[in-house]
Amino acid sequence: MSDEKWKGVKEEFFKRAGLPQNNELVANYFMNRLNIAYDGYLLSEKDNFYSKIESGKWVLSKDSAEKLPPEDEKKLKELEKWFASHMRNIKLPDLIVEVDNDLQFTELFMPSNKEGVRDIKDICDIIVTIMAHGCNIGTYTMTKLVQDISYDKIRMITDWQLSDEGLRKALSWLVNALSNLEISKNWGEGKTSSADAHLVRFKEKVLQQSYNPKFGDYALEFYTFVADNYAPYHSTPVESIGNEAAHALDGIYYNESDLMLEEHYTDTKAATTINFSAFAFAGVEYNPRIKGIQNHKIYKVDKDKDYGSLIELLKHRDSLIKMDNIVEQWDRMAHFYASISYGHSTASVSLKKLSTLNTKNEFYKANLQLGRILKTENTLKNMVDHTKRRKRNKGLLKGEEMHQLARDISYGNRGKITARDLEPVT
Repeated sequence: MSDEKWKGVKEEFFKRAGLPQNNELVANYFMNRLNIAYDGYLLSEKDNFYSKIESGKWVLSKDSAEKLPPEDEKKLKELEKWFASHMRNIKLPDLIVEVDNDLQFTELFMPSNKEGVRDIKDICDIIVTIMAHGCNIGTYTMTKLVQDISYDKIRMITDWQLSDEGLRKALSWLVNALSNLEISKNWGEGKTSSADAHLVRFKEKVLQQSYNPKFGDYALEFYTFVADNYAPYHSTPVESIGNEAAHALDGIYYNESDLMLEEHYTDTKAATTINFSAFAFAGVEYNPRIKGIQNHKIYKVDKDKDYGSLIELLKHRDSLIKMDNIVEQWDRMAHFYASISYGHSTASVSLKKLSTLNTKNEFYKANLQLGRILKTENTLKNMVDHTKRRKRNKGLLKGEEMHQLARDISYGNRGKITARDLEPVT
């Protein structure tokens, strides 16, 4: 983004991120935020049964499982039984047709000479093509399963009508429609989301092919973003041994639906310190579940504060963060993330390049130090707030449930991707 354009959007960007624009206010702003988090931990330390400090280390216990009273458990079983007897069975093609009748999303994939014309044959051809790819059946096999459509027709729709822009817009229509359903509000308000990757076999010999030792095969990752109301608002294929953390912001910036996200969850693989800085400038709280968080360092900004029992955790060499570098780089950091926000650079590419730097680079060092402040704040909050941990775990579980649904729908070829490039599966 040019300096001239940055000056024009600077005020709006800082307002949206909820951060101070004047770099002279930055040091006190983050010192106060971190002090509030420390005070919150120390005030609740007496009644905190989740985390204790013993021999200069955090010792964590497991959160107790949530159990319903016997009466409520009985009611739940009755409700499950009622749902099982009243749940409607419907075939996937019929479901897609019904959704299209309500939303008319196939209009986005009509050829230019038929815009606004709802021709049944064209609609059915588009739905067949979508299922050929979405169910991983393949274009050739689909022509053997369905009458009145040729291989050439499916390929033409794939190449010329199923555009990336149309697919993104169709997804946003579906997400908005789901969010407006009353029943979806029982699952969530669409203010939080999670992101996680699920692996798919991908044995084709292409540049992006990579062997995943954990999976035990050549694989491709689909990194999917799911809102708390079960709306999957963004998905992108990435290399299975690639930098998952670099894609953590993709769904936040490239969400075209009306979801107003305030908090985002990821697992350990995406929880880099830099991402705490990136999410702060995006105006979204980052709350990852980090494996072995009790072994991670925490940091301070106020050297004169009484940290109570936490002082034992602040004796490492780099515990005191000096704000000079962050203040000096503040405008440049905001400029960098604003360039991503306004589409002048891609989030994943920009974060990959940033992660290749080291602390000898002042810009990287400022991002790292800011991330340490925000990660410490997040850690302290999670150590005392059972509700916050529970909401995060529920959010990540919803992502896992969506992965299972994706595996059930993408049943063709036993779920193995056979395309020779990534374009057809995006």
